[in-house]
Amino acid sequence: MKYITYFIKLFYRIRFWLIIAPLVVALLVFWKMSDTPRNYTANCSIYTGIITGVNILSESGITTTSYTQGSMMDNLLNIITADQTLKQVSLRLYARIMVHGDPYKDNKYIKATIYRFLYDGGLVFHVLIYKSYTHDSINEQRTYENLVAYETNDPNNYVYGIYLWNLPYVNRDALHKIEVKRIGDSDVLEVSYTTDDPGIVYQTLLILIDEFNKQYQDLRFGETNNVIAYFRAELKRIGKDLEASENLLTDYRVENQVINYEEETKAVAALNRDYELQYWQSLNEYHVSDSIKRELEKRMQLHSEIIQNNNLFILYNSKISEINEKLAMAKYYPENAIPQPTIDSLSRELEHNKTALEKALEKMGYIKYNKEGISNKNVIEEWLKQVISYKKAEAELKVLNQRKIHMAQKYIHFAPIGSTLTRKERAVNINERKYLAILDALNAALLRQKSIQMNSANLKVMNEPFYPLAPSTVSKHKLLTIGVYLGSLIFIIFFFLIIDILDHTLRNIFKAEQLTGNKVLGAFTRQLSLAARRYNKIYTTLSAKTLCNSAITYFNPNQYNIVNLISNEPGEGKSYVMKQIAQQFTERGFDVIQLSWQDEFQTDAQAFIQSLNLEQFDLQGNNNLKDKVIIVEYPSLKDAALTSNILQNVSLNLQIIDSRRTWKNKDQQLFERTKEMCNNVPIFLILNYTNRDAAEDINGLMPPYTFLRKLFYRISQLGLTANDKPLHNA
Repeated sequence: MKYITYFIKLFYRIRFWLIIAPLVVALLVFWKMSDTPRNYTANCSIYTGIITGVNILSESGITTTSYTQGSMMDNLLNIITADQTLKQVSLRLYARIMVHGDPYKDNKYIKATIYRFLYDGGLVFHVLIYKSYTHDSINEQRTYENLVAYETNDPNNYVYGIYLWNLPYVNRDALHKIEVKRIGDSDVLEVSYTTDDPGIVYQTLLILIDEFNKQYQDLRFGETNNVIAYFRAELKRIGKDLEASENLLTDYRVENQVINYEEETKAVAALNRDYELQYWQSLNEYHVSDSIKRELEKRMQLHSEIIQNNNLFILYNSKISEINEKLAMAKYYPENAIPQPTIDSLSRELEHNKTALEKALEKMGYIKYNKEGISNKNVIEEWLKQVISYKKAEAELKVLNQRKIHMAQKYIHFAPIGSTLTRKERAVNINERKYLAILDALNAALLRQKSIQMNSANLKVMNEPFYPLAPSTVSKHKLLTIGVYLGSLIFIIFFFLIIDILDHTLRNIFKAEQLTGNKVLGAFTRQLSLAARRYNKIYTTLSAKTLCNSAITYFNPNQYNIVNLISNEPGEGKSYVMKQIAQQFTERGFDVIQLSWQDEFQTDAQAFIQSLNLEQFDLQGNNNLKDKVIIVEYPSLKDAALTSNILQNVSLNLQIIDSRRTWKNKDQQLFERTKEMCNNVPIFLILNYTNRDAAEDINGLMPPYTFLRKLFYRISQLGLTANDKPLHNA
């Protein structure tokens, strides 16, 4: 608590320094900085729509995590503050300033003074500034293109240094002052920029927004466009391979007359199976007919030869064989596509020849009976039937043998086609799968591109940057003035605090007790001058009363009391203190005896101490010893040494200290030795020549009793809620 009080009193003691010095310094800085350029600030807000905006992925039900959303917003912040973006802003801003600036008049693009500075800095490169066209936008674009074309990665290249050198307003340090932040957890970015030229602030934000949109689209679309271009090239190449393989397959099918290999091979197998069945059936009929015919010819003997050599028999038999062969050809070669009327005509002709052959045999009456007289009619009819059946089977076997060769050729034809078709179809299938895979990847890339387009379309400027007409709320020189004032205030506080901590002057009660380690019993103020001198007597009286009140508490009852006044140095004010307290004791009814080494004729201070005999006073005959007070003023300890007997056979020892002088190590050593010699007799400090504030720590509030003094005293005593008004009913 005492430290708090100490700091409060310290601040009060240096109150004029705390009030006047920082104010003077701040006013001086404000006056010197009055011509400092004012700062202008412009703001804008950009709605990104990345998180809450509508896109293809969100419509498809695909959600993103909070980490992904935060990363997406961080990417936007990094893009808008990236060096690549700011470098383009720098070149475009420089081009716009050079095209639109006026060296004699401020405009909405730049101040004249700043324009002259930037313009004169690049006199050699004015050929790059294009102003020939009537439209300034074209001039600006041409100038920007000239700057980009001229730039090389060379420290001596002026255009290269526009962004990297210390060229104000367009360099890297200036543009990095652009502040970009996300508003809460929303999709909105807030961009603000502050500098001392309102035109540059406004134009910088306009260019930054446009360049940010370009950089964002280049980064987002660049990768996707490259992927799409790659997939389209691959799709075109694989499409050509697929078309070529399909054409080869088609040409091969046409060349080999294959429409459906599986079905055709099945058909060939079925035909071959039917052929085999028919071949064995015809062969069986052939052998059966031949066997029966031979058997019947044996029975007919000579008649069979006669019949076979008959011209009509030969004619009709030949016709029947020829017709059977044609009918077999029509039956076993369906691919020849013989018309049905022709087949019917051949069937009728076959029946006609069969009938004609039978009639011709009937006219041969001499063969009606054999030599045994047995009728041959039935035998001949059966024989003729077998002959016809034989001829039919023979014709079919002839045709089927030809068909066998044809079927063998079919197998020879289809066997290599199968493996070749498989290879070609496999090549087509592989190319087709490649084509479909690339097509799926292309569709995915196009979907991603469309999603990015929708996201990019969401980059909308909610609040357009405005041209600042008035400086910022707190300009630079105001901030500097406030900073200087606060800095001066802190400096003064710490300066006086350090001085007070290091100072060994016993100017107040706190310092005296802290440095000496002993209690202070009283304090006397120095003599005030001018208007305050009327309070000198009052202050002295209050100090003496306080000291006497405290000293009486240490008096012994029923005996006289001795008070020693000692000091380390001469001129500490012992005589003055003795006079004041003697007067107070006298006013209180004490019989006061004052002894001072200065009243003796001896010039030697040590001789006074040795010759001092308090018994010379007639104290034994005094009935009121308790009212007897002897105040003894000794010479300074620097001039004479006190004995233990002198310091111990008293009621109270008072060390008088001039609060204006330094309390040296020697003083502390003397005081500690004196205190040790006092043994159990109390020894206290009396501060002399203190200021009023220090005296009030012991004496209480001293006049004048103004409102401010009362208020400060109450605050210094931490009576923050106290009510010092007296009660009327007390």
